[in-house]
Amino acid sequence: MSSLHTHRYCALAWLAVFMLLVLQGYGQRPCRDTIVYVYDTICEDETFDFNGRELSYSGLFFDTLQRVGTECDSVIVLRLTVLLYPSANIYPYRRCEGNIGYDLYSSGVGNAFRWSSSPADTLLIGQEGNPWVHVNPQQPVTYYLYIGYGPTFRCADSGSREIYPIVPVVGAMRSWPDELTLDRMDFTVEDFSTGTREYHWGGWGGRHWYVNGVHQDKNNESVTFSAEPWWPDTVVVMMEAFTPTCIDTVIRKIPFKKIALYFPNAFTPDREENNLFSPMLLGVIDFEMWIFDRRGTLLFHTQSSDTPWDGTFQGAPCPSGSYVYRCRYRDIYTPEGYQSLVGTVSLLR
Repeated sequence: MSSLHTHRYCALAWLAVFMLLVLQGYGQRPCRDTIVYVYDTICEDETFDFNGRELSYSGLFFDTLQRVGTECDSVIVLRLTVLLYPSANIYPYRRCEGNIGYDLYSSGVGNAFRWSSSPADTLLIGQEGNPWVHVNPQQPVTYYLYIGYGPTFRCADSGSREIYPIVPVVGAMRSWPDELTLDRMDFTVEDFSTGTREYHWGGWGGRHWYVNGVHQDKNNESVTFSAEPWWPDTVVVMMEAFTPTCIDTVIRKIPFKKIALYFPNAFTPDREENNLFSPMLLGVIDFEMWIFDRRGTLLFHTQSSDTPWDGTFQGAPCPSGSYVYRCRYRDIYTPEGYQSLVGTVSLLR
């Protein structure tokens, strides 16, 4: 055989092998991995065994199951959720007015709730599975809460709390006098509330007194306080009336009129001290004064407290004796009208 025929034969043989390989390749199905999604949950103190890996936190995790031969691999995608343990603490919110009773709340983060009580409370019927319940016990009752996740109460916790009956209180107070002045600074306040004098479930009722925002040590039903000259023009008395379950606040405002007209009862014109007769005024915006002797003769007149009487009349010294003064004035609290005052002063020589 010639070399040409030999090369043709080899080329045809290689072409046949190549075509066989191509046909085998096109006849085989492409290999695709199988993806499996897995969802699971654990409690916060548990671990999850993921093909030998101990997982203890939430997240997405991947693993591959390799197969033998030409079969494709399987990819497992795990979404793991770690459930925190709920804290079944019961927080009561008191309703002392209107819808009297308690709203019981839980601080838990679960989504399944189960309320119960001892002794049994019929108000729980129909709301055992709510995150909060409204109750109004007429005797001390212990309420229990079981909380977890889902219908099986996964990762559950429980708590309890004793609740006393609601005892409403209506605060009432009276005080006297109606106003204070610099010469009358004592005032009395008295508790006339309902519910503050009796013993109830959980303890006694009572009250707290506050004067100008300062808590007072005296907490009796009737208390007398003494104002100080530097106190504000309005004295604010507040009473917190309370029972073991409820509280009510009452405020009383007492005007404090700081008006003062101080007249000396004697003066000595011939001496170095106390030799002029003039009043000391506080809170006065307009002032006028007249001085008379026993016969009614007008000896002195002034429209200013800064102008004193020196004990003379028409330049001559007045004799020792008793003299009458009369004044009229307007103060900062009643600027629309005048008030008058009459008194006597002794002139000593």
